[in-house]
Amino acid sequence: MSEQARACAAYLKDRPGYRRIMQELLKKYRSYGRPAGVVRLDDATQEECAAARGVFGRPFFPPLRFQAVQFEAALQELRFGKVSLKEVLESYFEMEIKTKNELREVENNRFSAMLTEVSAQTDNDSCTQWLQTLRGVQSSGYQLLRREAAKDPEEARRSLLQACRSLDWLERHTQGAVRLAVLSAQATSDPHALDSGTLCGKLFLHLLAFRSGLDAPANAEQRDSLYYENGILCDSISSLVSQTGLVLRAGKEEHPAYRLLRKRHEICTMSLANLSRLTGARSSSGRAYVVENEMVFTQLCDRASQFHSPLICTSGQPSVAALRLLDLLAANGTKLFYSGDFDGKGLSIAAQMCARYPKLLRPWHMAPGDYALCRSDVPLGESSRSLLQSCAGTNLQPSAEAVKQFDRAGYQELLIPLLETDLTETL
Repeated sequence: MSEQARACAAYLKDRPGYRRIMQELLKKYRSYGRPAGVVRLDDATQEECAAARGVFGRPFFPPLRFQAVQFEAALQELRFGKVSLKEVLESYFEMEIKTKNELREVENNRFSAMLTEVSAQTDNDSCTQWLQTLRGVQSSGYQLLRREAAKDPEEARRSLLQACRSLDWLERHTQGAVRLAVLSAQATSDPHALDSGTLCGKLFLHLLAFRSGLDAPANAEQRDSLYYENGILCDSISSLVSQTGLVLRAGKEEHPAYRLLRKRHEICTMSLANLSRLTGARSSSGRAYVVENEMVFTQLCDRASQFHSPLICTSGQPSVAALRLLDLLAANGTKLFYSGDFDGKGLSIAAQMCARYPKLLRPWHMAPGDYALCRSDVPLGESSRSLLQSCAGTNLQPSAEAVKQFDRAGYQELLIPLLETDLTETL
């Protein structure tokens, strides 16, 4: 760096009126890699206008505007002699200027080196393949990892390595389901490393999704389901499902506690922890009925002693526990009948259930005629209208179109007499 550039920078630094001008010139230089673009100070002060006049030799008034290349040219006419804008800026800010392209190249190289380093420390096939995909912008977890690596490269490297070690440990210990905190402690020595709010936990979810051939989970239900499908119990206590009438097996025999509740026609609320110990579930009639709403479920269960088939309640979006129970029934070939509300959420859940059990599950009182019987005066919200689109191309499309036409929700509570009749009389 020349003495002329240092002297020029010192001159500018001694005069506060140049501070914002120099900041804007630095932005332009980083962006273009050369003196280019227009510096704009729409709210320029009199001091800043006077500062610009000191370089250009002509008056300025708000809004202050000039081209960066003209500023460099004007510097040559000052007493400091031939100087480059880059050298003046570097001396002024006491830093080496790198353009955006140069900084991006540095980040690219650092990111690639991190992936190479972590790849060298794992021989797990799923991890190796996922790390390779992370070199592409469209891969699962790329944006998250790239953003965090720019903030804290060492933390990103450590979290990425811990996520890979966690999957490696999981695949080498396949004796049965493992709690998330136990897996985390065994693989990383920290039981909270895989918590969903940590970078390691988020990367681990992306890795599990890649391994399972799925998109990264978008909500808590999808997250817990992804864990469960990979043999991990995350929230095995608060994930619940309620039912009455099912025959639930532990080993080859019916579980004695659930047998007593079944014979007494009691409601049985089960956690995922309870369900993880079961080996099977069946219905004596070969059918099971499912409702979304807890109040509808409990109202119907007042006549549980007269039911010819079991009744299950998902309490809205099916939890992992609910899906586990339904999977046990599906494995036994049980026919499923599902009933939910007539709005975007209710119909989209029904569509998801039909897609999960295409050969076994049928909508139950969810036809347009049923909607006409339970239509309320409650208008749909924007998000509810949007969810109706998920029914396109399914057997629920006619109902979704009816709901869209009237723009009113329909509720299960108004269909209780029909549901009750099906459970007690129609088989």
